[in-house]
Amino acid sequence: MSNQSTRTVLITGGSSGIGFEMAKQMIAEESTVIICGRSQEKLDDAKKKIPQLTAIQCDITNKESRREMYEKIFDQFNDLNMLINNAGFANRFSLTKVDDLETMITEEWQTNYLAPVMLAKELLPVLIQNKGTIVNITSGLAYVPLSIKSNYCATKAALHSMTQSMRVQLAKHDIKVVEIFFPAVDTPFQRGHSPEISIQADEAAAIALKGLNSGKEEIRVKKAALLYAISRLMPNKAVSIINKTVPDNVEDLV
Repeated sequence: MSNQSTRTVLITGGSSGIGFEMAKQMIAEESTVIICGRSQEKLDDAKKKIPQLTAIQCDITNKESRREMYEKIFDQFNDLNMLINNAGFANRFSLTKVDDLETMITEEWQTNYLAPVMLAKELLPVLIQNKGTIVNITSGLAYVPLSIKSNYCATKAALHSMTQSMRVQLAKHDIKVVEIFFPAVDTPFQRGHSPEISIQADEAAAIALKGLNSGKEEIRVKKAALLYAISRLMPNKAVSIINKTVPDNVEDLV
């Protein structure tokens, strides 16, 4: 694991929420931080708050957009030694209500699973050159799915599995692969539906970075560790236990 002050890190979805908090705290550690996102307006706002950031507009689900970002990074930051795949989103839906299910779940898979894997692949040359680190952000819900975010949970479970395989494959190239499992965090990601048990983004980022700085490969933040324990101790009951927290009538589901 590189020293914090010698890190050059790319954080996807870094203009808000957990990604922005991680960027802010890594800047405080004297790391060089690049953030990317789709919205130039949000990127500009993030840079106003933290002038030391480098912001690159990129749609990580688009192959050409990823390629353009990769070329900028290779030209300007050929010392890049960390990728944090943070960008993601979740739809709350009911299979009995949703109209265009295929479009909805495809968009989630593109952002939450396919883009992180492809971005890691495309950045491998520079990461191998610098003996870098890939950090995949998943969720405690990768272990125990919440029914109203069923597809989101599936994407995170898939990324969890892929992360384990990446760790094995890339070890021979001196690439470290880390997974951070977050619990519910009060950020714009929740779209106004933050659970009462949510923690704040600055706390979530601080715990994650403490684990990252100590060299951990799997970092379970707060209640994500509880979900992991429940899934192991009571595998046959875990799903029913977690989903009892969901109201019977969730009116805003599509």
